[in-house]
Amino acid sequence: MSATGWNRFGARGVDPQQAQAIREVLIGTPGVQTVGEVIVHRVERGGMLVTATLGFGPSTPNADVVAVLREVKRGIRAAMPEANAIVLEPEVAAPRDDQDPPTDTIVIRGAD
Repeated sequence: MSATGWNRFGARGVDPQQAQAIREVLIGTPGVQTVGEVIVHRVERGGMLVTATLGFGPSTPNADVVAVLREVKRGIRAAMPEANAIVLEPEVAAPRDDQDPPTDTIVIRGAD
């Protein structure tokens, strides 16, 4: 743990192995294209709050996003039963293959 109480998984007062287990659930859930920030921290009465940003493809139907979020929550609760509050933020993710395109594929059209 760092001086601020946060460990490298964004977890405060949480076992790093538990935090890593949550990240693995997120990464391993079919339909999740990218995993952004994941924060886990203890709340009063022994519970935990888990927040995460998950990326989906731009053409992913809303019904599929909802189903995947439901599956992610199920997986988190299986990995960490004390996670009584889970907040997931879906966002449109860039395709994994196009994160760093080579510069020769970039075309800038002129006005002439």
